[in-house]
Amino acid sequence: MKFCARCGSPVQPDDLFCGECGARQISSAPLEGGPRGSVLPPLAELPPGTVLRNRYEIVRRVGGGGMGNVYQARDLHLQGAVRAVKEMIEMFSDPALREKAVRDFQREARLLASLRHPSIPIIYDHFVEGGRYYLVMEFIAGGDLATRQQLVGGRFDELTVTMWAIQICDVLDYLHTRQPPIIYRDLKPANVMIDPEANRVVLIDFGIARVVAPREEGVTAIGTMGYAPPELFAGQAEPRSDIYSLGATMFHLLTGVDPRNQPLLIFDFMRNPTPCQLNPELTPEMERILMRAVAHAPEERFASAREMKGALEAHLALLRERYGDHLEQAHQMAFGDLVRRVGSDVTPRIGPVVETVYCSYCGVSIGADDLYCASCGARQPIEVEPMRASARLLILDARSGEARATHALLKDSNLIGRADPISGVFPDVDLSPYDLGAKVSRRHARIWRAKGRYWIEDLASVNGTFLNGRRLLPPRTPHALNDGDRLRIGEVPLLFQHME
Repeated sequence: MKFCARCGSPVQPDDLFCGECGARQISSAPLEGGPRGSVLPPLAELPPGTVLRNRYEIVRRVGGGGMGNVYQARDLHLQGAVRAVKEMIEMFSDPALREKAVRDFQREARLLASLRHPSIPIIYDHFVEGGRYYLVMEFIAGGDLATRQQLVGGRFDELTVTMWAIQICDVLDYLHTRQPPIIYRDLKPANVMIDPEANRVVLIDFGIARVVAPREEGVTAIGTMGYAPPELFAGQAEPRSDIYSLGATMFHLLTGVDPRNQPLLIFDFMRNPTPCQLNPELTPEMERILMRAVAHAPEERFASAREMKGALEAHLALLRERYGDHLEQAHQMAFGDLVRRVGSDVTPRIGPVVETVYCSYCGVSIGADDLYCASCGARQPIEVEPMRASARLLILDARSGEARATHALLKDSNLIGRADPISGVFPDVDLSPYDLGAKVSRRHARIWRAKGRYWIEDLASVNGTFLNGRRLLPPRTPHALNDGDRLRIGEVPLLFQHME
C-alpha cells in the first residue's frame, strides 16, 4: 500500500490514479519503451449526442475521474428513459494493470446485477465499445451528501442525519446478510446520494465492495482514509467495518469535521474533542451512538447494521417526543421534504405512493403503469395512454413579451431552477439558457398539481419568485395558479397557461 501524493488517500501500488481525487500516481518501475505503469493518451470526453451501442444517447457528463466519466444518457429503445452510463477508459500500456482494471470493472457489474434493494442502483446493461467499458445504471438526479454538505455550510441537523442513517443501515443489513456477506468498504458522504423523487439514500460506486467471508484476511483495497476502520489496514474486513465507516460519515455530517484531516486519530476522544464539544446542538444520545460506531475495536461497535438501525429508530422516536413539531418544522424549512412514517419503517418520501406490480417476464417489482420493465426491458402486457400536459409554462422575452420557449408540465410535481451537473441538480424546467445573470437558484421553485388545480411554491430561492408583477411570494408558502398568471423566476419572465 502507498498514499496519494496529492491528497494522502491510500492507493494500491499498481493504481495509476487515486480513487479519491483522481490524481495520476508516480510509478518508478520501468516498462518497455517508457516508464512502467504509464498510460496511453486519454480519450476525449464523449460529446452530447453520441450514441453508444445504437441505443444510449449521451446527454451530458455528470461526474467521473481519472479512469473515465459518468454520463446522463437516454435509452432510445425505451422511449428516452434516463440512464447513468459509467465508463472506464483503456489507458493501460501494462497488460497486467489493464487486466486488473477490467476485472475490477466487470466484478462491479456482476455484483450490482445480483443485488435488488431500493438504495442500490439498478444495472441495466454492460458492454465494450471503442476501447471503453460501460455500465448502464439507474440515474439518480440528486446530489451526493458531500456536495450537499458544502451547500448547507458543513453541517446537517440531527433529525435529517438520523433518518438518512436509518436508511443506510437498512441497505448495509441487506448487503451483510447475503450469503456470503458483501462488505461495502467505501462508505463516505461522496458515495451517498439522495434520490429527490423518493427522498431515499442511494449508495453508489461499488468498485471496491467485495464478497468476503467474515474476518477474511488478505483484502486488497481499503477504502478512503479517515472513513476506513483500523482492521482494513491489517487486511481484514467484516460487516462491522462498514458500521465504523457509517459512524465516521455521520460524525462528518453532524459536526462538519472531516475525518480525513486526522486519519485513524480523530476518533481518539481521550485526546480529541467529542461530537458534542464540536457541535453543542447534538444530543448526548447521538454522541453515544457515534462514539460506539467508531470504536477502535470491532467488538465494541454495534454487533450488526440491524442493531444500529434499531438504536437509531429509538433515537428518532426520542427526538420527536422531546422536541415535537419544532424539530419537524426546522427540518422541513431546511429541506422542504414531506416526512411521514410508512409502516414500521421510518422512511422520508416525497410525492404520491406509486402502485407496484410484477414484471410478467422476470418477476421484478415495477410501477403499475410502467410500459417496460426497468430490469429486463420487456414490454408489459398493459396499455398506457400517452402523457398529455394539462398546463404549460411559456418563457417570455423580457423586452417584447413574446414566447421564447414552452415547457409542458407533464409531472405531478415540477422543479423549476438552474441545472448544475456538479451538484446533481437537473430541474424539470431548466432556465439556465435564459438566465444570463445567474439569478435563478438551482432549486428555485416548484409547480405541482393537487385538488384539481396547480400550485406554485418558492423554495427559499436567493432572488425570489414574483407573481403578477410586484407580488413577492413568501418562501415555502403554496399559492394557487390561474390561467394567464405571469411569473418572474429570478429575472426570467414566464406565463402560466392551463390547457384543460
